[in-house]
Amino acid sequence: MLKILFMVLLFSFNNAHANEEAQYEVIEVISDKIEIRNYPHLKLATVRSSLQSANNNFRALFNFISGGNSEKQKIKMTIPVFQISEKNENIMSFVLPYKFNNKELPLPDNKNIKIEELNNSKFIVLRFSGRANLTNFLEQQKILEEIIAKKKIKADLTKPIRAYYNTPWTLPFLKRNEILFRLK
Repeated sequence: MLKILFMVLLFSFNNAHANEEAQYEVIEVISDKIEIRNYPHLKLATVRSSLQSANNNFRALFNFISGGNSEKQKIKMTIPVFQISEKNENIMSFVLPYKFNNKELPLPDNKNIKIEELNNSKFIVLRFSGRANLTNFLEQQKILEEIIAKKKIKADLTKPIRAYYNTPWTLPFLKRNEILFRLK
């Protein structure tokens, strides 16, 4: 009985803290874990840093949505958090709530944070659970690259995007992670 209660609480806690998710349309389902999506409109708060100071990116973006902006306004946390590592840089983006698509967004106090918009951006996406570490992402990236080659899909393989959906304390088997490649 205690185990059942624990599981109910665990699932309730995980779902009770669900955040607004970036809106997308599924264009094609390739498998139960792989699909092609169109993101009609994404507004992102993005920060870049050296690979050595990558942990500061989350803190900078979190400060922005916690009131570190021109209006001292709190902005609801959304999912996923996107991350790209390229050359000597780490790029992290928070998806901003949908309500800001047609509304003025407060400007970040931190001048390193840039607001970007993506319109009608298509991606091939592989969803997986487990720990959100680089080893798991690289394994899943290889699987997705093999599917892209096999199906002759034109994608930018130079910039894999890692997407994180859960809090760090979510149990690994409950986590939702994704690897994305932008379609050409």
